[in-house]
Amino acid sequence: MKFAIIGGGATSVSLVDALDRRGLTQEIDLAVYEPEKEIGRGNAYRVDAGSALLNRQAEFMSIRWNEPRHFLGWLEKHPDPEVRAYAHPGTFPPRYLFGDYTSESFARLRDSWGDHGRSIEVFHDTAVSMTRGHEGRGIGITTASGTTHTYDGAALCVGTAEPVDCYGLAGNPRYTNDPYPLWVTVETVDPDDHVAVLGTSLTAVDIVMALLDRGHRGPITMVSRRGLLPGVRQQHRDTTSAVLTETAVRRAADAPEGLTLAAVLELMRAELAAHGIDPGILDGEADPGEEPAARLARHLDLAERAELWQPLLITAANDLIELVWSLWSDTERATYLRDYHHIFQSLCNPMPLRTAQRLLAAAGAGQLRMLGGIVDVRTQGEAFDLVCRDETFRADAVINSAKRETAPSPAAATALCASLVNAGLGQYDDFGGLTVSTADNRLVTAGPAAPSPVFALGQLSAGSLYYTSSLAMIARRVELVADRIAEAVALTKQQ
Repeated sequence: MKFAIIGGGATSVSLVDALDRRGLTQEIDLAVYEPEKEIGRGNAYRVDAGSALLNRQAEFMSIRWNEPRHFLGWLEKHPDPEVRAYAHPGTFPPRYLFGDYTSESFARLRDSWGDHGRSIEVFHDTAVSMTRGHEGRGIGITTASGTTHTYDGAALCVGTAEPVDCYGLAGNPRYTNDPYPLWVTVETVDPDDHVAVLGTSLTAVDIVMALLDRGHRGPITMVSRRGLLPGVRQQHRDTTSAVLTETAVRRAADAPEGLTLAAVLELMRAELAAHGIDPGILDGEADPGEEPAARLARHLDLAERAELWQPLLITAANDLIELVWSLWSDTERATYLRDYHHIFQSLCNPMPLRTAQRLLAAAGAGQLRMLGGIVDVRTQGEAFDLVCRDETFRADAVINSAKRETAPSPAAATALCASLVNAGLGQYDDFGGLTVSTADNRLVTAGPAAPSPVFALGQLSAGSLYYTSSLAMIARRVELVADRIAEAVALTKQQ
């Protein structure tokens, strides 16, 4: 069997590892398409500033769904004592170390394939189109350089979309649209510049931390439409849902109106109450009037006091969000995306505690401001005027981190996605990306077309699955895809 993986980041390595663990090194010839020289890092774990930390504890970062401490074990065996210092639960290592781990894992897997007489061929090229093979069997993949190869199937692991130039600032030398690699971006600004960071997400936090680490002296202003920063991650605690369970969700879905957003929120409130937590905390999180710095301080206080509500919420999200999303109507999904998506992302993708402490210290010292209500950004000579709801301020440089709330495909994969849709190998999803089967991430074809031999993992599947920004969630999905590939190999051998 010949199988292609489009993309060479952590998701790709997770899939190769899952195939290896199923004993398929003697059964499949793999090909990985990745224009970057190194396989395993992607944009998320590239070599970059040490201030860019993982936002989950080391013991929960792994390419293996069933072995969450796999990365921790790699840290423990590392020859560098500075790296081994992170080899205990509760640490937040720099993201580039996880990239080292994924890169080394791929090298090991490639050797394993070679030892068994099969190959993992790497094409440092961009896959730009995909077509159905002869008589509708398999697929053909064509690259930017013009080469074409045929395969029995493929998996799309193309990563996440780039930041969006919302205000048409591209081409201005003082504007940076994509902040990564951070160590390069922060060198483009004068240490005394007033830097405006567009966005208040984890990427925006990365930018600010890189500036502070470099010793930036000038003011920094983070600004977005809502001014909503990530929450602050607490120390991990195992929790078990008492009320918000799969059974309760399915029971609520049996109502005449189906599963509603209101019903899910009511189950969440009941879950908090069952653990002795005031359900009103959820209403407080939806308060648009809370100042960003005040919210950060409140979340830091909750984390330092180890309030149980956040672990409960994250556990429920990891266990049930895919089910809830699949049961909601399009109307409920649209309402959720408009009113609650930004809150969910903030609470379920929190920043490390020490990062929050540093941001709050910078805000307390008057160097860092966090604002909501941005309306426009206008170029004024070599500077920028940022127009917000309550004020307008001038900045010397602008670094972007703004992204769409739906799940678009990365720019490099736009042509590829269009080609496979045109070939009847998949279809676009109304909520972003490509529609996949919730059972195994196989692309869903339109009309009577034959089943697609193509799978999609990560953000491309977010329209169908919603929560795909966590590697742990992706790794769980990888196991399903690997099972389907193993079944196809077994069927081929029988024939």
